[in-house]
Amino acid sequence: FWLLLGLTGYLISIEVSLLIQNIMKNICAWTPTFVILIMFRKLYPDVSLKEYLKMHFMKKIDPKVFLASFLLQVLILAAAVLSFFIISNKPLNTITFIGASSIIPVLIMSLTSGALGEELGWRGYALNILQKKYVPLTASLILGLIWGFWHLPLMILSGYSGVELAYYIIAFMVAVISTSIIITFFYNKSKNIVIAMWIHFWFNFLLRIVEIDILPLLIYTSVGYMISAILIVFLHNKELLMNVQEKK
Repeated sequence: FWLLLGLTGYLISIEVSLLIQNIMKNICAWTPTFVILIMFRKLYPDVSLKEYLKMHFMKKIDPKVFLASFLLQVLILAAAVLSFFIISNKPLNTITFIGASSIIPVLIMSLTSGALGEELGWRGYALNILQKKYVPLTASLILGLIWGFWHLPLMILSGYSGVELAYYIIAFMVAVISTSIIITFFYNKSKNIVIAMWIHFWFNFLLRIVEIDILPLLIYTSVGYMISAILIVFLHNKELLMNVQEKK
């Protein structure tokens, strides 16, 4: 990761094209999966890679889980954008979205970065290990902190500095930890890693479709994810505060 990150930072410093920068950031995002593949024999000596992938990708997911998680994230974005325009005292009819020609590139970048690259490591391995020792909520908070701080170097490369960088890091951490709780809640319903990838994808994609500076958008969005996570814990506390083994 650090080798890839160092190369990415160097390419940014010499101002290579934005496309190359994004490709390198996406490659960095695959580090958790690379680690799982490299250390697979040591981590799972009695399981074949085919069996492992089948275990994480073939379990049935209720379509309602896809729909509910998607609608939740759309609602969070809508509330964040609405809050931004109201608090900034800007007319709502000035909201602009990325052009049609940008949809496919943004979709591809969002899908091939964290959504596909990270989740086999974070939810496929780390979350399941943590849930053997902790209740889902505690496991989510621990993983959320690790997941968030893992992004710290990329936050530093965000282009922000000083107070703005501090705000960016805080908002990012709040959003990531909250999203970690939300992913755990939906993931535990099927134990299929696809739902984690699904939620991760929409988190990335939705932040990119509205033409608002990422800092204020991230701040408002992080509040939305935090409120949603708190509501999920409040409404489904038995699922998140009971050991996974006890529920079986």
